Amino acid sequence: MSRRHRAGCIRGERGRALRYRLARRDGRRCFYCRTPFADVTMATLDHYVPYCLWPTNRPFNLVLACEPCNGAKGSALPLGLVLLLGGRDAWGVAA
Repeated sequence: MSRRHRAGCIRGERGRALRYRLARRDGRRCFYCRTPFADVTMATLDHYVPYCLWPTNRPFNLVLACEPCNGAKGSALPLGLVLLLGGRDAWGVAA
């Protein structure tokens, strides 16, 4: 998550518990680059669909990401979701 404080921001014990829950669900690795986490508490929580488009902190919209991947994604939609919704990639080629 970004440095901004949001309503419902997930921190402290609740955040740690959620990270462990997501780690069990997703296999203790970065959702984007698949790099394993030595310690789940070092993982960042990322909104799969950006918070600015769908403001929810529900687990089905959260994934664990390493800091570089979370920063690189920013507020963009993941490519897989763009292709699913639009059916075309950024160059106009059908999926």
